[in-house]
Amino acid sequence: MIKPFRSFPFVCALMLASGLAVSSQSHAAVSIIHGKTIIPGGNATSEKDLTIRNDKLAFSLALGSAPPWGVARGCIVDIANVRKDGSLSHDRVAFADFMPNNWSSWPNTYQKLDIIKDSKDEAIVKITRDFGEVVISTVYSLATGSDLIHVKTTMTNEGEALADMLSGYALWPDGGYKFAVPGYAGKVEALVTEPLADRFVGYGADWAVALHAPYMTELRYQSRDLYTKHSLKKSQSMSFEGDYQVLASGDLAPVVSAEIERKNLPAGTLTGKVKTQQGKSVDEPALVVLKDGVPYIWALGKNGQYKLDLPVGDYQVYATSKGYSDSAIQDISIKNGGSQSLSFSDLLAPGEVNIQVTDAQTRAALDAKIQIEKGAKPLIEFFGAKTFFTELTSVGQAKFTLAPGDYQLKVSAGGDFLAKPVLLDVSVVANKTSHLASVIPVSTYPTQQGWYAGDLHHHSDVLEGSTSPEYLVRSQLAAGLNVTFVSDHDSIRNHGTIKALSDKRGIPFIPSIEFSPSWGHFNAFPIDIGAQLSVDPGVDDIHQIIKDARHMGATVVASNHPYIPYGYLSSLEKNTAVGGFDPAIDLLEINAVVDYRQVVKKARQLWSAGLPYYYTAGSDTHDVWNETSGLNRIFVYTGSKPNAKAFAQAMKNGRSYVSFGPIIYPQNVMFGDTIKLAKNQPQSISFELLSVNGLKSVQLIGNAGVISEQSLTGENASVVFDLPLKSGWLSLVVEDNKEHKAFSNPIWLQLVDKTQF
Repeated sequence: MIKPFRSFPFVCALMLASGLAVSSQSHAAVSIIHGKTIIPGGNATSEKDLTIRNDKLAFSLALGSAPPWGVARGCIVDIANVRKDGSLSHDRVAFADFMPNNWSSWPNTYQKLDIIKDSKDEAIVKITRDFGEVVISTVYSLATGSDLIHVKTTMTNEGEALADMLSGYALWPDGGYKFAVPGYAGKVEALVTEPLADRFVGYGADWAVALHAPYMTELRYQSRDLYTKHSLKKSQSMSFEGDYQVLASGDLAPVVSAEIERKNLPAGTLTGKVKTQQGKSVDEPALVVLKDGVPYIWALGKNGQYKLDLPVGDYQVYATSKGYSDSAIQDISIKNGGSQSLSFSDLLAPGEVNIQVTDAQTRAALDAKIQIEKGAKPLIEFFGAKTFFTELTSVGQAKFTLAPGDYQLKVSAGGDFLAKPVLLDVSVVANKTSHLASVIPVSTYPTQQGWYAGDLHHHSDVLEGSTSPEYLVRSQLAAGLNVTFVSDHDSIRNHGTIKALSDKRGIPFIPSIEFSPSWGHFNAFPIDIGAQLSVDPGVDDIHQIIKDARHMGATVVASNHPYIPYGYLSSLEKNTAVGGFDPAIDLLEINAVVDYRQVVKKARQLWSAGLPYYYTAGSDTHDVWNETSGLNRIFVYTGSKPNAKAFAQAMKNGRSYVSFGPIIYPQNVMFGDTIKLAKNQPQSISFELLSVNGLKSVQLIGNAGVISEQSLTGENASVVFDLPLKSGWLSLVVEDNKEHKAFSNPIWLQLVDKTQF
């Protein structure tokens, strides 16, 4: 619970005593603004919406506008910080709300607004909504001079008892970077025990939004959702409290200051200076604080100096800056009420790396991804990247800055599919350029045999995505994909730009949109450039969604990650999919980052019933610097370079397979085709298989399970299977030595009389 805010006169007096200019009281006062949001780039565009602001921040509640991902109206969809000149920044969040039970579907029939207080000193509003038989009321409070939006949510169960619920607040930044709960970086989900801090931060160079969640016991989605697990008995009420803190800088010192105040922690102050080894003051230094060796917080400084408050305790600290090397780590012990100084004088200025990437066989320039395998990786991501891509126009060339030091770089062009990555060692020197050449041993060229690969679940910089159109194309080409693709949530914003970039490189572009109700996500493609979304995914049913997809030009509609908590097939099982089942769905997704085993099982059940629901595949990448475009992909046989419609139609016909690495070349058959069989006339099918990581095994699967299995060795193999003389289907599963698999769509078998040949 945050302590009561200090009064506006006290804040003014404090600012005057510090020699700071004081804005007029009218500007600093809190206000409630009805109608379309005043936040630039905001998504609250209805006259029914509400914006609350003070001199530090503004946030908008979507009461008439449709929130993203089909969640119920009444949530925060826009947050902005106030700049020094009093203007509002661009929208910083895609979504911030209380989640009643993880990302399960949200059955909702009403939203009610109550304005509890509307004064120049404080605004308090309450939003009441239903979640099935549970009434959920959230109170939002903002005081003058505060950078904290205080939230309190009460759940009251008016139905039968509910068990194993995951409830709590979520913060999904609109782009930028993520600073996870300390000690849980890289964790998609985790139980949280004795955390160093109970907060998540989304940030950029000129902003930060923190979610303080003192109730949390579990995290999901890389700390963007902070939950506690609980039950809710009949007629029981349960409350949660937290804060969204909004800052006008990537300086996180105020975040730990808010924690100190909220928890009434004993604390002290640390100050110091930061210089290079040559004695030059570092203009914009950062002090990074570790607790028990885990990144805890950082503070940004000015003119070579820094200052921050820390709770009493022992820490490890180092200084750094954009592109600079890190200083040596020093130990520090913070005493209650004390102020101590710790300076650094061992930083080195940035160096530059210039890499040219080519194909070992053809000597042609290759699109590539370069990652730091060993060496310094900046914690503060706007200080420097750990992943780089070759240019779009100067193919195969990449230039970037690195902090001085020794590195091993991994250069990948179609990595783990078409070629093994290559490792390069380099010593980066301050203020100098290191020139490198990377020659990639490409093992196979699928397009020469009519196969074209795409990552058919990929986001750009819409909502929580942080990948610009240019870097989406650069990343997908570096992955060795042969078509570009985007499917943003309920948005077509970047289609024109991505098409133009793809056209310049002669690459087919497949425009898509991810319809995103709370009970299932659906990729429809290819849609017409400029086609507008007509349905409201938060309200309309599956039949209206598919009808709209076809109206937008879609050849196929895919059910994305069908078995996650809000997947379409999961929701069908729970009877929460609005409209029930629509057989007009075409494809089932094998998603690279969630468990897909149920999807494979379901697809085989459908095939055994004679139903041609085929696979699609996608990585669900949002951030190409921290995720992998083409982590899995669909290989589609079109014979020659396809346009978007031809690519999708081939998928609709089943002429494709999904791969996490292995390559399949059918020799005398095609996936999706029907083979007619006659008794006493044996037939066989053959395939050429390849994996740059070495083949391990291949299975032939049929209606009753595994028909045949062969162990494999080496990078290449030719396999032949005799066909069972009965109607049904066959599918391949190929596995390599990294346990990466490929799953084919079915080959249909039809047993007929000889006279029917």
